[in-house]
Amino acid sequence: MEGRIRVTEQRRQLVTDSLERFEGPLLQYASRVLGDSHAAQDVVQEAFIRLLEHDGEKDPRIPGWLYAVCRNLALDRRRRRKIMERTNAPTLDGHSGNGEDPARRAARRDGAARALEALEALPARQREVLALRLRHGLKYREIAEVLDITANNVGVLVHQGMKTLRARLAEPVERPAVPAVEEVTR
Repeated sequence: MEGRIRVTEQRRQLVTDSLERFEGPLLQYASRVLGDSHAAQDVVQEAFIRLLEHDGEKDPRIPGWLYAVCRNLALDRRRRRKIMERTNAPTLDGHSGNGEDPARRAARRDGAARALEALEALPARQREVLALRLRHGLKYREIAEVLDITANNVGVLVHQGMKTLRARLAEPVERPAVPAVEEVTR
């Protein structure tokens, strides 16, 4: 049988012992990560299946290995769930059908536009570092390689940029004055 791993009695016993010892704590951990106990059960079950199928020549450090596998499976599941929620969102006439108040939706759009304006007003180097960090998800070390600067310098630029953005976004929004409506008498 190609693709199947031969499970020894020793491996089976290792998994049984690990299941007795770690199943409860792993379920709690995965439930916290996912916020869903049923999904957590699936994740923990998959982790133990992977332990059973794991190459028996080198036994993993069981607790750390199981937690790492559980965490990765839970985070993958959470990411997939978020993607599904975004792509399967109900629509009505091409607009989001989430029932959100139009005023709140407009305020959120205004806030996003304001944040983009504040970002564009940053010095070029801070703007570039923040774009690589926030939009592209690069780590400080990777950004340092891209820009040929030190990782510490990247950290300073990120900190300065975020501090400036927070300060600008905390400033009150200037709204144009609305002229008073005069009563018309007939």
